[in-house]
Order: sequence, then C-alpha cells, then structure tokens
Amino acid sequence: MPPSASEFREQALTCLQTGDWRGAYRWAKGWIGSGGGTHIEPWLVYVASTLTSEKARDAVHSIDLAVGLWLPGAQDRAAMLWLRGCIVHRRLDDPRTALRDLLVAGPALPVWLANQRDAEIAACEEAARHSRKRVPSVKQAWSYSGQPETLRFPDHAHEPRSDGEAPDRRLINILVDLGLPVA
Repeated sequence: MPPSASEFREQALTCLQTGDWRGAYRWAKGWIGSGGGTHIEPWLVYVASTLTSEKARDAVHSIDLAVGLWLPGAQDRAAMLWLRGCIVHRRLDDPRTALRDLLVAGPALPVWLANQRDAEIAACEEAARHSRKRVPSVKQAWSYSGQPETLRFPDHAHEPRSDGEAPDRRLINILVDLGLPVA
C-alpha cells in the first residue's frame, strides 16, 4: 500500500533535517502525486528543498505551481505568496518585486504568519527605497486557476485539513533556519 500523508511528512522532514534536499524533493513529489497536492505542507517541503540546494528561483517556481494550480484555500495561497515575496526579497535581493507579493498576501495571511506581516513589509519597503535593481528577478505570481481535470490523483495521501492551518512545527523550524520569517 502507498504511504499515507503522515508517512510522506515524516520521510520528507527526516530528509530535510539531515540535509538531503534530493530525498525531500522526491518525498514531496510523491506526496503531491498521491493526493496531497491540495495541502500546503508538501509545497513547503519543495520550497525548503530547493532553498537548501541554493535554487531560489526553483523555490519561486514551486510556489507558482502551488498557488496557480493546486491550493484551493485562500489563506494557504496567501501564505505561499507571502513566502514567495520573502524569497524574492531575501534570496534574490529584489525588494521592489517582492513587495507586490507581500502586499497582496498580507490581508489574507493565516494566523500562523500574521504577526510577521508588518515588520517584513516595513523591512522590504525600506530595502526597496535603496534598491538599485530595476528589472524584476521573477515574473508576476500566478493566479489561482483551479485544478484542471488532468490533475486528478489518487487520494491515499490526502488528510483533512483546514485552510490556513499551520504546518508541522518541525517544517516551520526548517523554514526559519533557511532565513524565512515564518515564526
């Protein structure tokens, strides 16, 4: 029998905690393909694995896929858009472009991220005033188009979850260790 969501989560987190970004990526991919794609956690594992491998643009692309095709919840999409803005600001050193994402995501942020909003936006606005970067590092974030019929997968890795529910604390800690303001 294929792994459950909790098994995918445990394996992916173990890989991230040991620095195995490839393993984490594979477990996240399996989790999404097994019915977990409508959850924020496997996408956060993708983000963490790509940041661990120093590929910030790939992290942004993973977020765009999640926001554009997979995550139906408005708060989950806002959380991912928020992380996109933080990555663009902190990793791609493009605060002007990052502000677009941060300002759009800010009002809909889930409770687990809301206390980060004001300080991060203020820091990004300050950095944008001094930034000499004129060409955006990334294109505009995708808008949610709904999951196309061709993206139907088995649901053995699906678990009940509320929109905006905080991810596993260990995953939050990994994201904090990667320099993202999520706690």
